[in-house]
Amino acid sequence: MENFDDCALELQERGLVKLEGLIAHQDARPARDMILNLASKHGVCTAGRWINSLSRFGYPKPFRNALNGLNRVEKFPNLVGDRLTPLVERLVGQPVTPLSPGQQILFTLPSEDDWSVPSDAWHIDLPKFGERASPGLQAFTFLDDVEPQGGATLVIAGSHRLFNNSAGLSSKELKRHLRKEDYFKLLFDPNRPAIVHLDKTAGRVGDVVLEVVELSGRVGDVYLMDLRVLHTPAPNCSDKARLMLTCRFPRSTIAEQINS
Repeated sequence: MENFDDCALELQERGLVKLEGLIAHQDARPARDMILNLASKHGVCTAGRWINSLSRFGYPKPFRNALNGLNRVEKFPNLVGDRLTPLVERLVGQPVTPLSPGQQILFTLPSEDDWSVPSDAWHIDLPKFGERASPGLQAFTFLDDVEPQGGATLVIAGSHRLFNNSAGLSSKELKRHLRKEDYFKLLFDPNRPAIVHLDKTAGRVGDVVLEVVELSGRVGDVYLMDLRVLHTPAPNCSDKARLMLTCRFPRSTIAEQINS
C-alpha cells in the first residue's frame, strides 16, 4: 500500500483515503462477471446495454433480491470483508469486527436524471459515540470502472471531525445540528441552485475544512472512509451500472454494542 503514515494522516484530517489498485483485477473480475450474468438473466442488461432506473436509485425488485442473495453464494469473491481487516485494524489502532451482513454489493442503474449534488439523503451509518477516536472505517472497492457522475457515493470530507463531543447523536439529530452552520444550511436546502461542480462545495465550519468528494475510480481501487463521514447516494448519468462492494468495520467494542 501507499505510505502508511500518509494514509493514516489523511484519514485523520479528511476522513477518507484512496488506495489505488489495492485489489488485483483478476480477483475483481469473477465478482463482476457473476453480477453481469445475473443482470442478463433478469433482463436488466441485454447485449451490454443497461435498462434505465425507473426511480431515483431503484431497480426491479426480483433482481434486487437476487443481487442481495448473490453475495451469500460461496463462490462469490470476498474482496472487502475479512480480507481487509488487518489493514483496517492497523489504521484504527484497535481490533475491528465487520458489521453484519459483512460485504455488500453496491449497485446503481443508469438514470435519466440530471446529475447534481443531492440536498437530501445525507447520513451517517452509526450514531455519534461522543469521542474523538474513530469508531472504525468503511471500505469501498470497484468491480468495474466508475467515472465521475456514474453513480458513485458522495461524501463530505472532513465532516467526521464535527460534533464528536455529543454521544448518541443519530443521523437525523446530527443533521439538525449541522443545519445551524451556513455550509450545511445551504447544502441541505432543497430549493438551492443545483450544484454540478464539486469545486463549488469547498467550505469550512470553524477550523474544519469541508468538501464534497465523489468516490469514483478504477477496478481494484479501494476507498477507506471514517464511519463518521456524512455521505449520500448520487444519480448515475453514465450508460452503465455502478458495480461496487462495501463493508463496514466498526471497532469490536462498538460492534458488540450494536449487536447486543
